[in-house]
Amino acid sequence: MQYQYFSAVGLLIAITVALGIISSPIDVETPLSAADDFAPSRTPWGDPDLQGIWGLGYTFTALERPDDLGEKQFLTDAEISALEQQHREGSGDGAGGRARAERGTDEDLAGAYNQAFSAFGQHERIVRTKRTALIIDPANGKIPYTPDAKDRVAAERALAEATADRANGPEDRPNDRCDGVQVPFVKGISGTFSRIVQTPDSVAMYYEEGHRGGGYRYIPLDGRPHLPQHIRQWMGDSRGRWDGDTLVVETTNFTSKTDFNGSRENLHLVESYTQTAEDLILQKVTVTDPSTFSQSWTIEVPLTKGSETQNQIFESACHEGNYAMVSILAGARTLERQD
Repeated sequence: MQYQYFSAVGLLIAITVALGIISSPIDVETPLSAADDFAPSRTPWGDPDLQGIWGLGYTFTALERPDDLGEKQFLTDAEISALEQQHREGSGDGAGGRARAERGTDEDLAGAYNQAFSAFGQHERIVRTKRTALIIDPANGKIPYTPDAKDRVAAERALAEATADRANGPEDRPNDRCDGVQVPFVKGISGTFSRIVQTPDSVAMYYEEGHRGGGYRYIPLDGRPHLPQHIRQWMGDSRGRWDGDTLVVETTNFTSKTDFNGSRENLHLVESYTQTAEDLILQKVTVTDPSTFSQSWTIEVPLTKGSETQNQIFESACHEGNYAMVSILAGARTLERQD
């Protein structure tokens, strides 16, 4: 489910509280912005050339700002160094970055798996824009839920957490399934990267995200209207245009299976992609859904250029053909008979 992408919020809260270093004003509160003389390279047909491999990388900056930071938007270099050091020291060797669990337990096995395929503590950083959260509007850095939606989302998350380790069937185990990526793709797991490819009248984006699998997104730029409202798609229906050197993408027509922080078929997105340096695209996403949120809210994600020569977008191949699932379910039945 989409909310799992941003589970680092609890970790960031714990670290900031433990350190007690972020209660004072920061020295300089300025975002990472384009140099005055920066101009993006151009495609043969004259549009800004955004093509290549881009990604957020390993970060532990949360979607929502921790409560104790109030409306503070940026961190100092000293604060960032302290947070990252504390994160490395506290990550440990176990599942989810915790200290190693009792040997032979499910938690111990999960920790061994995670340490083989992730970068807990060792490579995770605060986002390069130095922001305290990915949400930049509203000023408090929080998702502006309506009261009803807040209760609904809390109940859904509690149910998901309570059933995450069930073994009654393959659908009960979200970490052993191929859920599929969803739009907006603003903070994937495993430090994954995406690829952008352009033509004069379209943009294509490929996303790859660990055990959730991969997905392609086709964005026409030729002015065609959105699909009729009764035609719904897993990744929505996107239409793009250029606003100066910024690519603007509007996406509608999501399905009832969509779940972006509680928003489903009424989700409406406006994304912008602006290259501000040779190795940086600032992606901003404005989220609107009156049935879930009391106002529109905006996320900012700094996308760093990946190596074109290494070409490292690895196919995760998801978990189709996961024969271990048979053992997981059979083992659960064996334990039930022993009770």
